[in-house]
Amino acid sequence: VKLFVDHYNKKNAEKSSPLSTDDLHLKIVGGDHLDNEERVRESLKAGDECYLLGKDSEGSKAKSEQAEGYKAAPVCTPVEKKAVKNADGKLRCKNFGCQKLFDPDGPPQECQHHKAAPIFHETAKWWSCCPDSKAYDFDEFMKIPGCTQGFCTNESQAKKRFLGGTDLRADSAPVRLDANAPPDPRQKLESMRRGLVAVGVDSALFEKVAGKLAQNGDLEQVCEVLKGRFSSALNNLQ
Repeated sequence: VKLFVDHYNKKNAEKSSPLSTDDLHLKIVGGDHLDNEERVRESLKAGDECYLLGKDSEGSKAKSEQAEGYKAAPVCTPVEKKAVKNADGKLRCKNFGCQKLFDPDGPPQECQHHKAAPIFHETAKWWSCCPDSKAYDFDEFMKIPGCTQGFCTNESQAKKRFLGGTDLRADSAPVRLDANAPPDPRQKLESMRRGLVAVGVDSALFEKVAGKLAQNGDLEQVCEVLKGRFSSALNNLQ
């Protein structure tokens, strides 16, 4: 950590405030956080990769939790935001492009709205469901008539209320032809090794066993053998 901090501070002396070794620590990828007092050569094995993290990340706390045993992560229940009525007891419709006020306790109120979120890209504005109707002034944009009929509601139609250039680029990004292809057996073995190392298994032991099983050259068969043995071991613990 000190080597990195000294190099960074020397290189960025005039650009930013200096870093302090007291505010940083290492974390082994798939493994433990390391305190600044720990000796790297005693904590790291050959081939281990590390993150350099700030003091606000989970360090010593994570270690104390490991000592207590496995605990499931707490489930965070989202707090529902309560709709606020105006002085007349009405709410603003959340259908795209409607903007009308309606009485949530009264009879259903019809509205004409858009089916999908708006797109704001550079100076152009349009509804993603009506790409042929574009505007460059916000008032003109809001005058674009809706493309579907419905009833006013206080429930949002989508998580994202508007889209931008990032969403457009994501939609037009090239699709990998091998996206749905099964993972390479070498990737499976590496993921398996990282997972075992994360729970304290010796990396060298895993590599020795996997290497012995791979003498016939069929790595997919190695994955199947290890999967079967791990599954059997877990079933015996039930």
